[in-house]
Amino acid sequence: MSINHVSYSYVHLGLLTVATLACLLSLPPRSLRKKGITCRSNLPADMEKWRNVEDEEYDVTWDELRPLLEQHGFRLWRRGPGYQAQDGAHTPCDNFLFLTTDKIRNISLVRWNSFLSLNGLSHAARSVNAKRDVILRVLTAGGQGQAHLRIIRRLSSPPDILMSNNHILPLIHEIVYQDIVILAFPKLVVNLHESLDADKANTVEDILHMVVQAFEGVAYLHRNLIGHRKDLFLNNIMVEWMPTSLQVRTMTRPRVYIIDFETAVDFAEDSANSERLCLEHPFGPEDYGRQIAPELNGEIQPYCPFKLDMWQLGSNLNNHFRTGTLELDQFWSCMAAPAPKDRTTADDALAFLDGYLRRTPPSELHRPIPYIIRPMQQFKQSHFTPA
Repeated sequence: MSINHVSYSYVHLGLLTVATLACLLSLPPRSLRKKGITCRSNLPADMEKWRNVEDEEYDVTWDELRPLLEQHGFRLWRRGPGYQAQDGAHTPCDNFLFLTTDKIRNISLVRWNSFLSLNGLSHAARSVNAKRDVILRVLTAGGQGQAHLRIIRRLSSPPDILMSNNHILPLIHEIVYQDIVILAFPKLVVNLHESLDADKANTVEDILHMVVQAFEGVAYLHRNLIGHRKDLFLNNIMVEWMPTSLQVRTMTRPRVYIIDFETAVDFAEDSANSERLCLEHPFGPEDYGRQIAPELNGEIQPYCPFKLDMWQLGSNLNNHFRTGTLELDQFWSCMAAPAPKDRTTADDALAFLDGYLRRTPPSELHRPIPYIIRPMQQFKQSHFTPA
């Protein structure tokens, strides 16, 4: 073969390679995604845009993430009209979700395979390798959400995550894609708010042991100078399973977990008390849909996030959980005192309720909840996004 012929062959091969590359680079983003590539430009630019993703846009957005998620061993649940569902069998025990002991009215068994996402930030998925169901939650995008991520990482890492009084729902996997961080959290079924419903058959004792754990969890956060600040309400305290002690005798108690740290704040250990204040509104009051603490009404003055946490938890207990015991019901009111200086601390609330449970015979508390204000429909769902 002549030298000129060989040179011509190499030139021809080179031109063919260049043409092939040019063709591939000209493919539209959706063609790339079909070949297993997630394209950042097809995803919401920041956290606000992620939150407002809904309907068909929600489907397109999360489908764009499928290649990335599957690389990390997660498969999205099937989507239906207004909900998501898991069609597979139960996963092995993951030490977070347990089935209620009552075989006749087992709410855990009925609802373990359904999920309702209230915004575009979350989606249910199954971890193929670990064989567990999770909630995937977008925490950062466009430079937003860094404080949220820092706090969750800290509380989910040793030594914090090893502490028995740390009641955060921990992250179990982290996915980083450019400026986007998606965390996987264990999927639970019920929350403390709906545990108050009469049809759940929980006793006053059942609920008080959930509440005392919530106090323990909040006290742990505050001792570590972390303020929840936005949504420390009963529906953001998840419960492993329903005791239903009015129907079935159980020997153990469910553990509770605090979620939704989106607007949480933290302070340095060497900071002064005068520096542990907030100046900004933790949420848009016009779109909040919750009760608002007195210090957040009107023009914002420097406020204590720890006192705000106690007002949120105390006001929710005062409005939705009346025990029929004057000592307890008055204490909920004291937690929600209008003046922040008059509110109890989380440590004092824990000591009070722990002392009450120690000196009160269980037989006195083994009774139905006497007075219930049923939760609003939007807060009755148990499928709230953790974090």
